[in-house]
Amino acid sequence: MAHSLLKRTAVAMFLALLPAMAQAQSCGVERWSVKTGTDPDAGLVSLASPQTNTIATLRGWPAPNPIPANNRVSPYETTVWVINATLTEFKLENDSDIHLVLQDANGLTMIAEIPAPACVGASSPFASGISNARSEFTAVYTPTTSFQTVSVPVKVTGVGMFDFLHGQTGVAPNGIELHPVIDIQFNPTASNTVSATITSPSGNLTLASGTAVSFAGSASDSSASATLTYGWTFGDGGTATGASANHTFTNTGSTAVTRTVTFTATDSTGAKGTATRTVTVNPAAGTNTVQATITSPAGSVTVASGTAVSFAGSATDSSTSATLSYGWTFGDGGTATGTSASHTFTNTGTTAVTRTVTFTATDSTGVSGSATRSVTVNPATSTGTQLLANPGFESGNTAWSNYSSLGGGGAVISSDMTNEPSHAGSWDAWLNGYGSTDTDTLSQSVAIPATATSATLSFWLHVDTAETTTSTAYDKLLVQVQDSGGTVLATLGTFSNLNAGSGYTKRSYDLTAYKGKTVKIYFKGTEDSSYQSSFVVDDAALLVQ
Repeated sequence: MAHSLLKRTAVAMFLALLPAMAQAQSCGVERWSVKTGTDPDAGLVSLASPQTNTIATLRGWPAPNPIPANNRVSPYETTVWVINATLTEFKLENDSDIHLVLQDANGLTMIAEIPAPACVGASSPFASGISNARSEFTAVYTPTTSFQTVSVPVKVTGVGMFDFLHGQTGVAPNGIELHPVIDIQFNPTASNTVSATITSPSGNLTLASGTAVSFAGSASDSSASATLTYGWTFGDGGTATGASANHTFTNTGSTAVTRTVTFTATDSTGAKGTATRTVTVNPAAGTNTVQATITSPAGSVTVASGTAVSFAGSATDSSTSATLSYGWTFGDGGTATGTSASHTFTNTGTTAVTRTVTFTATDSTGVSGSATRSVTVNPATSTGTQLLANPGFESGNTAWSNYSSLGGGGAVISSDMTNEPSHAGSWDAWLNGYGSTDTDTLSQSVAIPATATSATLSFWLHVDTAETTTSTAYDKLLVQVQDSGGTVLATLGTFSNLNAGSGYTKRSYDLTAYKGKTVKIYFKGTEDSSYQSSFVVDDAALLVQ
């Protein structure tokens, strides 16, 4: 009996430690400073002024493009929001966050996340709130690495944050989340909600300095007995009260500025709702403006180490009397003057690097304008001759064949740096990721010389998934060598949702056995009927000596 009691006690202690063990696995990477409050804009968040809002309103906000890695998008990410909703699912994520799926009465969902306190920097103003929310949640539920289904009313308080879309369960279409959560109440008493709308103007504006704009707003309150008051802020220190307001926007600088106009409705119980408009104010007439353009090359380029690239630029000045001078910086310490320049890019490392080339035009009054291009420089190839054409997909579909059973172009060769960033350069090949039954393929035929003494295939692979299993390969990627008729000569590698992780991993295979033959390098991704898995390939190489 004593042995049985000891065994039960040991099991109970192990189960109690599981959440802490899971938390110790790892912390997040993407926008982690914003998610935990260690970014330079964290001080802009007003913790003392939480604002009640709805899932429907948050889902309707415009997603930033691009999403800044280490800064906040005002006012969406500088405000503490309070959401009354139903908690439907939760799980412990690989980055130690507790992932919450919130749903409103109309079935609309969004995500909220409670980070592990151990993953939050000491400087974060949200640290105590995160620790509080984590304790509140784990006092009621024990999250595991699999989703648990519930249906419980909650009142969630957290900071707004736009996340990258990668098929997350419950994600809003614009990627908005409450991240981090700093307070959560289960089965809260009913509270008022206020929804505010700017009815005029109907969209964002661009106008000249000194222009007056009339604004009108309206609001609704879930309480029939509460009374509403209204206020406006214009992003330049100006304020007004009432459901309508008029404001004159000025700009004494030499470049356009953007003002965020906020309409706030507050009821007599303290519940608030807000709506915003963006007003871009051009410089005052008579102030010089310089606009610079890089005319050649027309877009970003990818080159081998040791390659010289010729650049040309032009500029216009609003002043007819000022004179312009021109300069270039090449991101590696190199500089040049004039409207055109040539620069040789080198890379002594083993992975590709990206250089930002900047062309700047400055007029004699000191006003300047600039334009940029990115140049991806592949490492020096001391390991052989490259046989693949367009190996980094920087020329789109050129030289590659792709197919999808769902149509739409097959493996997506694109420059979607928001959802699936490339390994290097601006483009990659994205197979699957639909969350439904699908087969995607990507291939290129290559003749390996009979005189080759070695032939090596390599590529960089990133896998992300919404699958929750840790043991079953539901979605797969096969890497094969086929002959010109499509017969499989060898399956070089098999990858699946179980290989998911952050970043890219280099994969290499010996193809010397196929010298003297024309072979097809063939990638085949298959996905089952639920939970997306994405297989992203970049910077392939078939090098021979």
